[in-house]
Amino acid sequence: MGLSPPTRRGFTLIELLVVIAVIALLVALLLPALGRAKESGRRSACASNLRQLSVALAIYAGENEGAFPPVSPVKRWPSYLYRNYENLDVLLCPTDPTAHIRGVGVTPDEAPRSYLMNLFLDYFAATLNSTDMHSFSAGTYRGSLNESVLDAPEEIVVFAEKRTASTAFYADATAGPLAFLDVAELGRHPAGPRDRGTGANHAFADGSVRYIRYWQSVHPLNRWAVTPSGRTNFAMPPDPPKRN
Repeated sequence: MGLSPPTRRGFTLIELLVVIAVIALLVALLLPALGRAKESGRRSACASNLRQLSVALAIYAGENEGAFPPVSPVKRWPSYLYRNYENLDVLLCPTDPTAHIRGVGVTPDEAPRSYLMNLFLDYFAATLNSTDMHSFSAGTYRGSLNESVLDAPEEIVVFAEKRTASTAFYADATAGPLAFLDVAELGRHPAGPRDRGTGANHAFADGSVRYIRYWQSVHPLNRWAVTPSGRTNFAMPPDPPKRN
């Protein structure tokens, strides 16, 4: 008499529920790590964009006896520097939800943009006479900042991230905290896997790009200011104001 084949027992409902619960737990543990890794890559790409803009600015200055692009309401820095970076994607931080616009008729000044340039207003306010300062404010001043006046290029911000909703091309170190935060984005990227703080990428006049924790670019010293006195006098208060 032959032996009957062994009976195969299927999973019970409880066992299936346990397996599903374990899978759900593993997914819950892995997703934040994957999200952090993805954001770390986006943050690095953002820093790379700023580095390319710094190179474009250095080339422009080298071709113009050290002068940076002038401030004008007609032609802005993305257009002045365009032939030195030639890819509008460089203007976009991957973490920024700004919509991509491409096609005929889109100029560098019209393209979606995640970055703004330093206005260097504390320098102009300290060096221009009243007539030239009026022209500068009106956007008709033909001069511009020369890199030779930068006493501490490693401490002076040239480019940084802007708020998504802002259309500003420039950030003013002399503006009050609320006005500054209305255009500048200082907390787009998480600081690290074990750190709940945030920060943003900043490109400095010496060509370096550094991640700076939220508010530390303006306090205790304002690194958007050009002059030593400006970095102290225009430093923001220790506690940033709340913004909408």
